[in-house]
Amino acid sequence: GLFARAGHAVMLGDADKQSDAESVRLALRDARTASGWVWAGTIHDAPGFVEEDLDRANVLVARRFERPADFDALQALEDAGSGCLELHRVRFVRTLFSRDQKRMICLYEAPDAESVRLAQREARMPVEKVWAFRRYTP
Repeated sequence: GLFARAGHAVMLGDADKQSDAESVRLALRDARTASGWVWAGTIHDAPGFVEEDLDRANVLVARRFERPADFDALQALEDAGSGCLELHRVRFVRTLFSRDQKRMICLYEAPDAESVRLAQREARMPVEKVWAFRRYTP
């Protein structure tokens, strides 16, 4: 996957090469849009995921790590905190994990961003930012 954030918009697309991230950077620059950050990564969906789940996702969690993170260890931490998510009516939808293993975006379906903040804090998950969003598709 290829992920870009310009201003408060996050674009999620398919890409297999880091060079594709540079293409997005150039396109954003040429469109005179703040390029924010752009990175290549992998997509990890919730068990039983269907495309319609993305329509219901409404909260994004950004994570940043000083050193490369172990995806399986992070997943185990989130799995251990699944009761916290259930308590706050938060449902995991998708994770986007950077190829350099230093950034992660997680999408959730939840009543609001504060429910996700509380669930993440109680589950002791690392969090850089949490915000509510609305998905727009062409």
